[in-house]
Amino acid sequence: MSDSTGAPVDVLVVGPGAMGCLHAAMLAEAGVRTGLLDHRPERAARIDEQGIILERDGEQRTVRVRCSADAAQFAPARLTLVLVKAYDTEEAARHALPAIGDGGSVLTLQNGLGNYERIAEFVPAERVLAGTTTAGATLLGEGHVREAGQGFVRYGSPTGNFRRARETGSFLRAAGIDCEPASSVDDVLWSKAIVNAAVNPLTALTGLPNGRLVEIDALRQLMRAVVEEVADVARMSGAFVQEGIVRVVEAICAETAQNRSSMLQDISAGRRTEIDFINGEIARRAEAQGLDAPLCRMLTALVKGREEAASEA
Repeated sequence: MSDSTGAPVDVLVVGPGAMGCLHAAMLAEAGVRTGLLDHRPERAARIDEQGIILERDGEQRTVRVRCSADAAQFAPARLTLVLVKAYDTEEAARHALPAIGDGGSVLTLQNGLGNYERIAEFVPAERVLAGTTTAGATLLGEGHVREAGQGFVRYGSPTGNFRRARETGSFLRAAGIDCEPASSVDDVLWSKAIVNAAVNPLTALTGLPNGRLVEIDALRQLMRAVVEEVADVARMSGAFVQEGIVRVVEAICAETAQNRSSMLQDISAGRRTEIDFINGEIARRAEAQGLDAPLCRMLTALVKGREEAASEA
């Protein structure tokens, strides 16, 4: 059993899903004072009792991590790492506030657009950091996670608070997480959004792993069209889009050929997806710029239809 009595932590991970459990285990195993915040007290107590079962590098081991539904148990946390689904961002930020306190930093590595803006409604913007990770993880059971791919984190401060960005990087590197600060957070977030908007809904709708999207010609052509549509919205929103972005997305599909995207996993498990915060948000931003994003609107509607069908099954 972990020591669940209250004590400050260096990093508080919010959300006991696949990514939350993976990062909490990696941080704790590296000796970083780590806490895991859950919104369900009963589950938190079980994870606190058993630890996190981590499958990584062909091995399985149990990592002891303090877990609680009471954020005050971890106060003050120097860094709060938000890894919940995008639709839970506001509630997660509100729940974590007692641990964040008056001085802690908050880093979101969530999918979708608009997360750091929503967190900044609860925490001063100069303390909010945002970024992306290429890490992959699969939740096999409560507090049981398998690493599906080593991650690289690109992150930064939307307000240019480089001191907080440097401290955050020290915590990530201590856990063996490769990371790199970015001068433009929005460029980083849009880059990930282009990939997610093209890959996630197509895998969710077809039930296919990433690699099949470049092997089936009709899907490859559709994916290319989605990439180009989202890239146009990104540019109009002021983001830099790298040259050859279509080839980049295709290469990612090939490199992660066997991966089942998070959206496909959600659909398969009958869970709500993040489609509203990826393709849906991109369509909304396109409209705000006087553009149309018909493919994003179509994919949003189709995935929401699949959600509805899964909920009625």
